Amino acid sequence: MNEAFIEKSIYYMEKNKVDVIYSESIPRLSESKLLQDMYFVLGNQEHLKKFRIGIVGTRKPDEYAVRTVTEIVKRYKNRDIATVSGFAEGIDSLVHKVSLDNSISTIAVLPCGFSNDYPVSNKNLKKRIIDNGLLLTEYSPYIKPLKLNFIQRNHVIAALSDILIITQGAMKSGTLSTFSHALKLNKQIFAIPGEISNKLSFAPNYAIFRGAIPIYSKDILPGISIKDKCKIKITEDERNVLELAKKYKNINDMVNAKEFPYAVLISVLTTLELKGLIVKGFNNKISVLED
Repeated sequence: MNEAFIEKSIYYMEKNKVDVIYSESIPRLSESKLLQDMYFVLGNQEHLKKFRIGIVGTRKPDEYAVRTVTEIVKRYKNRDIATVSGFAEGIDSLVHKVSLDNSISTIAVLPCGFSNDYPVSNKNLKKRIIDNGLLLTEYSPYIKPLKLNFIQRNHVIAALSDILIITQGAMKSGTLSTFSHALKLNKQIFAIPGEISNKLSFAPNYAIFRGAIPIYSKDILPGISIKDKCKIKITEDERNVLELAKKYKNINDMVNAKEFPYAVLISVLTTLELKGLIVKGFNNKISVLED
């Protein structure tokens, strides 16, 4: 970078009140060694202190995805969470808009510097997020949205999110890229199942195949703890099996632990699943639905 470019960037930052933060102040970002240490932000940094729920998907969602994502995001109203997405057209923009419309914190991760109105269709949304949410990027103000930046943007979304929700995406998509990063970072991942004949269902269905928790019911609200989500009475056996599920995360390992007779264990697991407290996944994986 030449001196004139640097001076121009500094002037933009001062004029528009762009702040610089470091990954050490955001523990999730410092978990990945492939991300840089410095980030540019516009908006209220208090949103970073909340439990962060990443939601990603295609630029061209169908009616089912739009309806489902809208319903999910709306249910986070009055919860102490922030949604995280990539500011692209389609699902990303929908997540940010529905969040703002319902007074839910939202964080947009950009693939470029803040001087770029990218995408152009989100110019007004950008201002709304600056006023009521947070914009975050790895790139100084005048860096363009280069192709490589999108892959890095996806990595930041995965790292920044406490949990990730996969909505819709084709076989070769940014959605799958974000999922791949989240998988490597050992994040808890949820996915909205889709019709196998729909090419946009590939990303969520593949994520479920790889162990993501399917959002198969409206009763499942990712990131919300059991006690906060619903007042469900559970027996002592159910409580103990829940603790066992948290420890082993797999039915086979729970059976091998021999802490419960096989018939009792399977019966209790079935009851817990019916109560919406656990989800059985691929290869006998068990996920407890609490943060």
